[in-house]
Amino acid sequence: MSTFSLILTAAGSSLRFSSSLKNLETVKKEFLKLDEHTVLYHAALPFLSMPTLKRVIVTCADGYVEDAKEALEDLPEKGIPFTFIVGGRTRQESVRKALEELDKYNDSDYVAIQDGARPYVKQSLIENTLSDAIQYSGALPGLPLTDSVRRVDKGGIITECVEREGLYRVQTPQIFEFKKILEAHRRFKGLFATDDAELFSLAGYTTKITQGDEGNIKITYALDIPDAERKAREYLERKGERK
Repeated sequence: MSTFSLILTAAGSSLRFSSSLKNLETVKKEFLKLDEHTVLYHAALPFLSMPTLKRVIVTCADGYVEDAKEALEDLPEKGIPFTFIVGGRTRQESVRKALEELDKYNDSDYVAIQDGARPYVKQSLIENTLSDAIQYSGALPGLPLTDSVRRVDKGGIITECVEREGLYRVQTPQIFEFKKILEAHRRFKGLFATDDAELFSLAGYTTKITQGDEGNIKITYALDIPDAERKAREYLERKGERK
């Protein structure tokens, strides 16, 4: 049976989210609560019920490792080891550092790379994406574009009507054969890519689109979290108490 590990990304700056709040202080969206648990908790929870999961690597922004640990401390105990690392200057660098960390253990055939700000991911979506990854070497959930698409210039003037057939909005988790995605990250270390699947394709490997889920949204702005202002204040108070 193929094993896999999880990279949970939480090393971003959350600038768009913070700028949509009245509070001018930076607030990491992954650490706010949706109900009794944090966004990061919900993004990780469905993976823990999968019997082939070996370990979890969490990428954190510098100075936020303790916040990430606190955000996940109430996860059910499944005996799965968690490692928290400080990420890099970009998401790509953070993922590469996490892959290098995983390479020390040599116990995972595949790796799932999951946005820490996607709290509505379902276990069935993970299972389907992993199944496709095992068959094709790589897979990620996606949804076909249904709206008309236009390309515009810097002034907002339409320059082209883009054919939407074959275009998809992609989500996470993105799941890959571990050795191949590690190789791709090492080979294209200095190249900016939009996501891990782009590097995987550049390395010559196949990525399959798995049917995505409209509910699998990524928290981006304050409107994505009910009562975000109050929850942001509560988080900042907790963080201040720990100092």
